[in-house]
Amino acid sequence: MSATKKPVNTPLHLLQQLSGSLLEHLENACSQALADAEKLLAKLEKQRGKAQEKLHKSRTKLQEAATAGKAKAQAKAKAAVGELEDLLDKLKTSQSETRTYILQLKRDAQESLKLAQGVGRVKEAVTKALSTRAAKPAAPAKVAAAKPAAAKPAAAAKPAAKPV
Repeated sequence: MSATKKPVNTPLHLLQQLSGSLLEHLENACSQALADAEKLLAKLEKQRGKAQEKLHKSRTKLQEAATAGKAKAQAKAKAAVGELEDLLDKLKTSQSETRTYILQLKRDAQESLKLAQGVGRVKEAVTKALSTRAAKPAAPAKVAAAKPAAAKPAAAAKPAAKPV
């Protein structure tokens, strides 16, 4: 047997642990979701930059083909320009949607954390209740020790009264 006692987990202890872990997980989830969305936005911006470079090169090729009078090269360059313009439009739309999502995510995270303050207050109340409970057992032990001492003089007084 070990010499140290393990503390007994009560429903208050469980509530304290759950409220603490809920707040921690919520904060982590909000931060992670925001970081992921911002990474996605950065990736989209990078893709858009590359697509713009390709579009510029394709337009240059189109002008060169038009100047040289090469019909096949001109048709090929026009097709490439059209595809790249479509890609750029899709990337712009995705970026816009991602920015909107990030704004909504920030609002949701703020509201969630604001609502979770109630859980924080629950945790504080439980912690206070547990600390109050931990302080109380010492006081009743002193009172219990004082009562037997007070009872002994009363018991001693009664036998003295009987012989009279």
